[in-house]
Amino acid sequence: MSRGMLIGGGVLALVSGLTAAALAALVIVAETPEAHVERYLAALADDDLLAAAQFAGLETGAPLPLGDEGTPTTVRVVTAQDRAENRVAVTAVYGGESDPATVIFLLEPDARLLGVIPQWRFVAPPVARIPVGSDNHDRVRVPGRTVTTSGPGATSEVAAFIPARVSVTNAEPFLDAPSRVIRPRSVDPAPVILQAQPSDRLVREVQRQVTELLDQCAEQTVLQPAGCPFGRVIDDDRVLDRPRWERVDEPRVVLSRTANAGRFSLEASATMQITAEVQSLFDGSITRLVDDVPAEMLGVVALGPDGPVVTVYP
Repeated sequence: MSRGMLIGGGVLALVSGLTAAALAALVIVAETPEAHVERYLAALADDDLLAAAQFAGLETGAPLPLGDEGTPTTVRVVTAQDRAENRVAVTAVYGGESDPATVIFLLEPDARLLGVIPQWRFVAPPVARIPVGSDNHDRVRVPGRTVTTSGPGATSEVAAFIPARVSVTNAEPFLDAPSRVIRPRSVDPAPVILQAQPSDRLVREVQRQVTELLDQCAEQTVLQPAGCPFGRVIDDDRVLDRPRWERVDEPRVVLSRTANAGRFSLEASATMQITAEVQSLFDGSITRLVDDVPAEMLGVVALGPDGPVVTVYP
């Protein structure tokens, strides 16, 4: 055997030895279901949603679910247990220091990738379908977008990687609603429906509309303005001129929830003042009448596409 052949054979043996060692190391890293879960969670923690989608088993080009809104500091596989049908349940801890989530992922061998290195995949993509909504409005916000439902109290689904941190917040400035933050641990988590109350801005807007109504009513120079929540009855005197009305103070407004989603009951009150020249039917004397008259209103406020609509009951 020539020296050249011996050298060539030695190089080939060395390369084969290195390849086998590298392959063995790669098998140790890549063949376990725990490693697949770790890579998925690491991609989620790095906000690499394309990689997370690939590890999750989503089709290429499919819309990406919501990623993690927080800053995860915990990514740890706890246990792996064999299940029926050659499946493995991997328990992992993921999240931030204040809100870690323990999740069980179910994996199976990936029959699409046959070869020397065993591959694993999630039995079902770890993507949650979260129903979100508001009890008194048709819109809420999730990270990056506004979600519109079919109406107040209804929900619409948003997709999020499990267990990404997702916040659901109020999208209507005329309402106040505490935000909700969840880390879904299953593909079908419980609905997240915000409990909304009238905001200070809504009260101010309703007060503005009530004030406008009262001021319009005050333009009527009669004792009983038509369609208005105030008036004056004079039985013993005769009005000599047209009475004048004036609003004395700002309306006081109280809004309350009702059984009808997106509608609030209205109670409002204010003080109006009437001024008129009256003549006594008893002795004919003429006096100037100046009197405060209460204006009491009941109604309903509905949130429409152009803002709140105030209806005052006659």
